[in-house]
Amino acid sequence: MKRPRLVSATAWTLVGMFLASHALACGDKFLVVGRSVRSQRARGAVHKAAILMYLDPQSGLPDAMREEHFEQDLKLAGHSIQSVPSRERIAEALKAARYDLVVVGVADMPALEALVASVASRPTLLPIIYNPTGEELEAAKKQFSCVMKSPSTRQDFLMVIEDAMAQRKTSAERQ
Repeated sequence: MKRPRLVSATAWTLVGMFLASHALACGDKFLVVGRSVRSQRARGAVHKAAILMYLDPQSGLPDAMREEHFEQDLKLAGHSIQSVPSRERIAEALKAARYDLVVVGVADMPALEALVASVASRPTLLPIIYNPTGEELEAAKKQFSCVMKSPSTRQDFLMVIEDAMAQRKTSAERQ
């Protein structure tokens, strides 16, 4: 009497294990707790940008950007990014390739505005400010339409770049 029940239970257990493995192969594995798709990696950039980045080595920004995995996150979102180590190399890079955005420290903006404006592709200058006080951040936002703040979250960086690209697109449509 116990033997048929044991055989039946064993058979049903094997069938259940067989069906469970097929169910996980159909995409149900994403429903298992802790194994979902991370939203920040699943969503790419709406406006993919070619970005040239110059961060003054004396400003502390390069170290902050490395700690925040800035370049890696931009590449994951679908942007292409090129970093240059000095102001002199910015002119060379702008002549060699077409860029949509040029990310520079807010202190370097005045020195680079004329250079970037002279390039045929007319890239948008996007300032980044490191550890700003509330007043410094507000002053930068009044002076520039889009401002990146460091340290910040991955989503904040990507949102500012999306805003800058959207503004670039609307200004190009007006012309």
